[in-house]
Amino acid sequence: MQLTKGAAIRLTILFILLGIGGAYSWQIMANPASLEQAKTQSKLLETIYINGNYIEAFIWFFFAIGFALNAVKKSGKTRIYRLITTLVFFLFGCSDIVEVQTGAWWSPWWLFVWKVSCGLSMIILLWVYLRDRTFDYKL
Repeated sequence: MQLTKGAAIRLTILFILLGIGGAYSWQIMANPASLEQAKTQSKLLETIYINGNYIEAFIWFFFAIGFALNAVKKSGKTRIYRLITTLVFFLFGCSDIVEVQTGAWWSPWWLFVWKVSCGLSMIILLWVYLRDRTFDYKL
């Protein structure tokens, strides 16, 4: 098997980083004070993860509120699209709250499906918006 020069360089960098990580973890396990410090840092990162997801959920809720308020001003097909968008953004925010409870966005499987469905819905709604908008240029 022949490696290209680029692949050999990337593999070398990967092995060096793995070696540094292994040496660092060995040092933590050898020193009980470092182990406590690592546990403290782990709890801090978990707190940041939890609070970050709640903040993200509220951001999605604010987007949903914005679309709902905009839907009130519109009529016809545009109002329906805005209301669907409101629902999608609201559900995506709810999925972040559920993610805090489960600890991961990919587990359980139904949460992953939920998030992917919301993401695809957002992409489709953006496509519909871009397709249906009209440009009114004045030259």
